Amino acid sequence: MRLSEAGDLLALISAYDNRHVSEEVSGAWYDLLHPYTLAEAKHAVKKHFNDSTEYLMPAHLVRILKAERKTRLAKVGTIVSGRADMTDTATELATTKALTKAVASGALTPEQYDDYQRGETPWADYRRGLLALRGAA
Repeated sequence: MRLSEAGDLLALISAYDNRHVSEEVSGAWYDLLHPYTLAEAKHAVKKHFNDSTEYLMPAHLVRILKAERKTRLAKVGTIVSGRADMTDTATELATTKALTKAVASGALTPEQYDDYQRGETPWADYRRGLLALRGAA
């Protein structure tokens, strides 16, 4: 998540609970939520307000986000790079890290991960193809 997106997230939260939002508040929330995507965080906000009447704090979102990432990763199991990315140790490690992040955030579904594993396309090229399909390229 980018700093400006933390502001967008707080605007959504404010729509639910009418809280006052400032640049300082956005910065503080960004400090705790920057490892997550805006889409993940918005989903967690909606989940919180759907399930709870507690005043929303960053810890509530982090708890939801960690649980959902853990669930996504469990669906895939052990993540390894595909054959096309096993050219050297550095590439293999970087690819495994990127795949783990993509699966955890939901950017890469278990089905897409399986598709990547079956293919002979390097992760960078596979990812570009996914982004193009989503219209984000």
